[in-house]
Amino acid sequence: MARILITGIPTYGLANPTFGLVKALVAAEHQVDYLMPTGFRASVERTGARLLPYAEYLHGRPVTHPVQGLAARVLFDEVSNETLRLGNDYDLVIASGLQPQFARIEQGLKPPVVRFSPIFWQNDRTLAELMAYADALPRLVRHGLATPGLRRAASQVIGRALLGNGGRDVAVDLLGPQSATLNLTVATRFYQPRAADFDDTCVYLGPTPTVSAPDPAFPIDRVREHPGPVIYVTLGTVYNGWLGYFRRVAEAFAGTESLVIITTGRADTVAKIGPGADNILVYPFVPQAEVLAEADLYLGHAGFGSITDAALFGVPMVVTPLGGDQFFNAARLQALDAAKVMPALQLSVKRIRELVEPLLDGSARPGGLDDLAESFRSAPGPQLGVQRIDQLLAR
Repeated sequence: MARILITGIPTYGLANPTFGLVKALVAAEHQVDYLMPTGFRASVERTGARLLPYAEYLHGRPVTHPVQGLAARVLFDEVSNETLRLGNDYDLVIASGLQPQFARIEQGLKPPVVRFSPIFWQNDRTLAELMAYADALPRLVRHGLATPGLRRAASQVIGRALLGNGGRDVAVDLLGPQSATLNLTVATRFYQPRAADFDDTCVYLGPTPTVSAPDPAFPIDRVREHPGPVIYVTLGTVYNGWLGYFRRVAEAFAGTESLVIITTGRADTVAKIGPGADNILVYPFVPQAEVLAEADLYLGHAGFGSITDAALFGVPMVVTPLGGDQFFNAARLQALDAAKVMPALQLSVKRIRELVEPLLDGSARPGGLDDLAESFRSAPGPQLGVQRIDQLLAR
């Protein structure tokens, strides 16, 4: 049995993908402590790990608003300092989520430091390839991300001010394989752009379905028994303030045979969307995997957790990326012909209907979706991560 410290960044999108690995490590009789704010206590303790709280200024709450990113430097400094303070008391450290100060952590600790990423790896060539498909981004942004010199010049400001990474390339350093020994991702080799560019320290576990807490108030039986199409709608838990998106989707399907389940990601926005038709259900949170298991269509932001859940169940997707890694996911899905992309500037009731109708009747099912789904279903999962960690510990 080894003592393992995992450090996390407090957003649902970064934390949720880690819990499968943590649970598997505990099942393998490792003692796992998870450095995370108290708002994640229930999720951490369900895995069998012990929570070590930090970031008291968040008052236990997850990061749920893009504006909080302006104070990201404070969060990254604290998680790095806490990892360095605690890490030498463990046999191995796993730095999960976004870790812009990873190099500082790895250099400052004696035990091996493993990188765990909730998205595929990036380098200069993957970024150039993805930007060729990133129609949802402005042309100038696409050019900047695809051009190493421009990207690294911008990183001198962004990396130092917001991330504390010494000005290193924000995209490649933050999203690339950072560990000298072991880099784990919940992507698959099929989903990874230019997988041959990355060495054997990069290990592809594949995604596991999102586990939601039981919610007896949600009418899952109505979803399962609905005779017509079921449509799942989400903008995730951070970039979800665009109420116009939810309203247009609701308008597009009001009074149709489709049952639409909208999850807003915030309790205070449900009422703001306004009264809807009987076939439109609006909730702050829903059991995502259970809904997608019954769904015929996904409309959402292209967050990694929701698109992998949708793909695992073979659900066609129309994605509208709004921030963060969502643009990379949307571009990769488009490159694989696994989803349709609707840029935010194109959103309208008419455009929604134009894209959705051929997907629901089966005449325009994305040709690459089944291959992507199979790559997720056949992935080795968290057990491969445990195996590689055990091998590292045995050295």
